[in-house]
Amino acid sequence: MKWKGYCLIAALSMILLLLQGSQAYADGLPVAQAADIKITEQERADKLRQLETATELLYQDMQQGNTQKANQDMEQVIDALERLSFKGLTSVEGIHALAESIMDVKETLAKAVDGQEEWISSSARLRLAVNSLTHSKQALWHQYYKVLGEDLQRMNQARAAGSGAALREAYLSLKSHYELIRPAAVIRKDMTEISRFDSWLYYTDSLTKEKDADMSALTSALQQGEGFIKELFGKKGDEPVFLPINGYGNPWNWSLLIGGWILLALCYTAYRKYRASQTVISVPGKNEKNDRFRF
Repeated sequence: MKWKGYCLIAALSMILLLLQGSQAYADGLPVAQAADIKITEQERADKLRQLETATELLYQDMQQGNTQKANQDMEQVIDALERLSFKGLTSVEGIHALAESIMDVKETLAKAVDGQEEWISSSARLRLAVNSLTHSKQALWHQYYKVLGEDLQRMNQARAAGSGAALREAYLSLKSHYELIRPAAVIRKDMTEISRFDSWLYYTDSLTKEKDADMSALTSALQQGEGFIKELFGKKGDEPVFLPINGYGNPWNWSLLIGGWILLALCYTAYRKYRASQTVISVPGKNEKNDRFRF
């Protein structure tokens, strides 16, 4: 269809616009200035609101598999990006990450109903990227700090239990969640931090693939991973990502022990109440009056 071709051309033109004028980027000029396009702050604010609204609608329609509506939403996304200045919003790498997310959605839409899982992931990735662009603080992707922390905790538990399959599964979950937020992180974070996390992920991937993994290297890598996750999300060094398990192979022991103490306390309380209910006092004496409600 012609409108599909137009949207694709518009998206490609936008990427060419983002990539042109490398010297202008180096000098810190916005995209609009590099193309000799003038835009006011109010116009940019309106464009950003339009972009976020269109992206939210695109996300909802792609989550529901609404092909026709999703393609219309994509047109709105492309329209909001026209003449948009990125000055002060993100870096060159952030612009590239946003453009790649848009093209990823375009390619996914072209597959129609053939890749429903891709529809969900690509639309979520673009939504997080645009939200990161429009919200310098409290962006949605920061909510994944706990998610990545839980993935890393599962990796530690699998390592302690000596389960290679569970370790690999937990790693793939962490990788999937990271890839979901990576464009959003690139838009806001220094590329040095992104590169460090990418390198750690690649190294850990090789360790979890091995059947007889070097446990010393794996333990060290997982400890480093905790620091890299904190750095990625701007957390303090003393803020724990997860509770340490200290190498216990069976963490259920602690749960059973705590549960046993609780059960013992409940049984003791029930016993005292039972004894009290069996006590019959026909004529309370002088001293007994003061003790009649004591269990």
